[in-house]
Formats: sequence, structure tokens, C-alpha cells
Amino acid sequence: MVKRSASGKTGPAGRGFVLDDYVMYNLVRTSSVYTNELASALKEYGLTTIEWRLLMLLHDKSPSSVSDLARRSVMKLPTVTRALTRMEEDGLVRRTALAGDRRVVEVTMTPKAVKTLRQVQMIGQKVFERAFEGIAPSDVAKVTQILKRVRANLQRSPYVDAKAS
Repeated sequence: MVKRSASGKTGPAGRGFVLDDYVMYNLVRTSSVYTNELASALKEYGLTTIEWRLLMLLHDKSPSSVSDLARRSVMKLPTVTRALTRMEEDGLVRRTALAGDRRVVEVTMTPKAVKTLRQVQMIGQKVFERAFEGIAPSDVAKVTQILKRVRANLQRSPYVDAKAS
């Protein structure tokens, strides 16, 4: 349970609020530092973090639709489409319209993408290991579970009566 401040509020409206101790501020800052570190490491291979993320998602499920990639990557559809255009020009992916519904475009990794991903996965592993150095695997698992719960909480409609659910 989140501890309430003397004013009865938690978070930014609470009495004695300290930004450096605010969980959401730290989440965003940590994500930004992680992304910047990964971007620096990937630059040598000519990949952006967006392209890395899309390759990792395609490695998990290929083919994937463009809309599914946008949803799973937490990026806007136009951003994903632009990145896929560059990746297609670089020979990393193929896009094809689905036979039964030409509005749906499926994306598939090419052999070049598989090879490239194999090379850069170790970079991602090293950045991950450095990020969690000195932190027990059980704590990493606990943080992951907490973040999943926070995300689920945020995805619930604020307009649905809590008693009805």
C-alpha cells in the first residue's frame, strides 16, 4: 500500500513532496538514461533504439502487423511506419499486405535482420546487466511485477465504477 502524507495525499500533491523521491519521476529518468546508453552502443551498428525495439519485437513474433508493432512498442503508428520504411530500405524487414485484408500490413524480418539482431543482442544484454548490477534477480522480478501492476492500474478507465468491477 502506498503511504499517505500528512495532508492525506500521496504523490506530487502530498505535503513534503520531494521530486527526487517520486517513483514516476525516477521511472522516466531511468528509462531515459537506459535508452541513451543503448542508443550510444547501437550507433556503431547503424541502428536506432526504435529499430532495435522493432527488431526485438519481430524476433519475438514475426510476422507482426504494423499496428501490433506500434501497440507493443508503445510508439505512435506514424513513428513505426517511418522506422519500418528505413528498415525496409536497409534490407532489414519486408512489408506485405495481408492477402485477405490489404489494409493490414505484415512485417517480417529478413535474414540480414536476424544476423544484425544476433550481433546487437549482446549490446542490449550488457546495458541490461550494468543497469541491474548489484540488484538481486528476485528484486528485478519484483520490480517487473510492480510495474506491470501499475500499468494495469493506469489502463483501467477512471470512469468505471470501482465497485462494479
